[in-house]
Amino acid sequence: MPFESLLSVIDRLALTKDVKGVFTTGTTATGLGPSSDIDLVVILDKNEAGVKSAYTIIENRFADIFFFDLEFVNKLLDLKNIPANGFEGIFLTWLTKGEIKKDETGLLTSLKTISKQKSALFEISTEEKQDIWFKINYNFIANKRYFSSGEELYHKALEMRLLYSVSELIVGYFTLRDLPWRGEKHAVSYFEEHEKELASIFSEFCMSYSLSERFQAYEKLFHKALHGEFRQWNQDFLIVKNAKNQIDLGLNKSVQELMQSVPIL
Repeated sequence: MPFESLLSVIDRLALTKDVKGVFTTGTTATGLGPSSDIDLVVILDKNEAGVKSAYTIIENRFADIFFFDLEFVNKLLDLKNIPANGFEGIFLTWLTKGEIKKDETGLLTSLKTISKQKSALFEISTEEKQDIWFKINYNFIANKRYFSSGEELYHKALEMRLLYSVSELIVGYFTLRDLPWRGEKHAVSYFEEHEKELASIFSEFCMSYSLSERFQAYEKLFHKALHGEFRQWNQDFLIVKNAKNQIDLGLNKSVQELMQSVPIL
């Protein structure tokens, strides 16, 4: 269902009774380029239908439309601990860079004036860090095993594994440093400004002609991604997850006792 005009879409939304706010964000707010998509955020009075997002074509461009309600915006005004990679943090980032088109209640304007201050309250939970740390280390061990096998099937499978393993390393770089993940373009810009060596290694990975070269670059990216207490697993590691699929150091002793217990004959 393509729409010919972004302005007409915004005008219709602005005249809709249940719509209390509308703003554009990204390049839709700052100036559309040839490759830009359209990013639109709609604030409903009450999101009784439970709509989260919609995707369509507007002005021959791919369009993302996200829906929130006044309750969500009100909570953001008072929220002290803001999940950086949750919709709370993402919404504030969008609003900071956004252009308000409708604000019937004034909430969006109020929130926008303090949105930069709110970004100082962004946080990434220990659980989120542990999750990406687990994936990074687990895949590194598995990928080394595939690479060292010397078997064609394992090497072909490794080519696939590296596609998502490198993506996880890049996301992990940000997560483990308490930096919000705001997409690939932001990551490229960040690396080129703050992590030129990592940007160079990533280019090396992308331009490699052989699996051996790609894997060497992947290893370098692995070591660059790790940070602080989240290090490479040592030779005698024991990582235990609980029933909620979360790393639980408190269960290590229980597993050790189970594995070291003497069987009764």
